[in-house]
Amino acid sequence: MPNIEVCPGTKSGATTTIATATAAKAKNTAYRRQDGYTAPTVEDRAVQAALDLLAEHGYGIALRCLDCQHPITAPSSLARLRGPRCAAKAVTQ
Repeated sequence: MPNIEVCPGTKSGATTTIATATAAKAKNTAYRRQDGYTAPTVEDRAVQAALDLLAEHGYGIALRCLDCQHPITAPSSLARLRGPRCAAKAVTQ
């Protein structure tokens, strides 16, 4: 809610509307708790810092697929621990 202040030095008592910083910030924020956003945990920030450091030096993360042992590097495949072909096979079976 905006604050209303009387402008000093005006004879008519004119008022000016000044928006508070919190009201402006609440409108412009993209991450709101009521939208289901939760702040990253300490572990999430540590993992992201390690990934950023590796990427800065030209390295990345690679794991072996649980089913075929083929190396996988895509973030979505790393999250499932399966490559795209094995993930598709697992869905159909």
